[in-house]
Amino acid sequence: MSIIIIILELNMDHNFMINKKPAWWNEAKSFLKNNDPIMKTIIMNHNDGSIESRGEPFNALCRTIIGQQISVKAAASIWNKFETGLQEVNPKIIIKYGNDRLRKFGLSNRKVEYMVGLSNFIIKNPKSINTWQNMSDDDVIKELCKLKGIGPWSAEMFLMFVFLRPNILPLGDLGLRRAVGKNYLNKFDPSYEEVVAVAERWKPFRSAATWYLWRSIDPIPVEY
Repeated sequence: MSIIIIILELNMDHNFMINKKPAWWNEAKSFLKNNDPIMKTIIMNHNDGSIESRGEPFNALCRTIIGQQISVKAAASIWNKFETGLQEVNPKIIIKYGNDRLRKFGLSNRKVEYMVGLSNFIIKNPKSINTWQNMSDDDVIKELCKLKGIGPWSAEMFLMFVFLRPNILPLGDLGLRRAVGKNYLNKFDPSYEEVVAVAERWKPFRSAATWYLWRSIDPIPVEY
């Protein structure tokens, strides 16, 4: 089964292209530099790259589940086995493959449960991803968090790196909080309230600000 057929079958938007830069990125850079001197310095120091789309939404959610609570290297290894073994990462194929065979890729029992649950949801609700595209950020997060294995942080990463939403502030992300503390507050672990207060100046481009703050503590571009 071809990728095109899979996408049409699930009624997914064909515009989800991997490594696609957000249309709003250059505007966000200009806005942040003009409204925040500290952010301007960070951007000038890390002026290459951008948030990039991680491609097709179902694949991205599967990768999110696989990557939970393990190292980036381990997650990449399991994903490669998973993708190669299935040949096409598709909910119907995942269900057909069966739990025992999925575990052989290195997935825990819990992650297999999450993956099968996600696949069943997409099969039963083929228009869900298109529906999410038309929802507010908060409503998408609420819908995603109804799925086992997807929490607020995973939902926020989905919004940033799949839907390319411009104004996501993942308060549960330790790297973001520490970057805000380091660059703005001279403290190691600021409170959620302190981060929200600092981030007020970045609206409506808090996703871009978050990405640059991540780079301020780790110069390698972030991909989720």
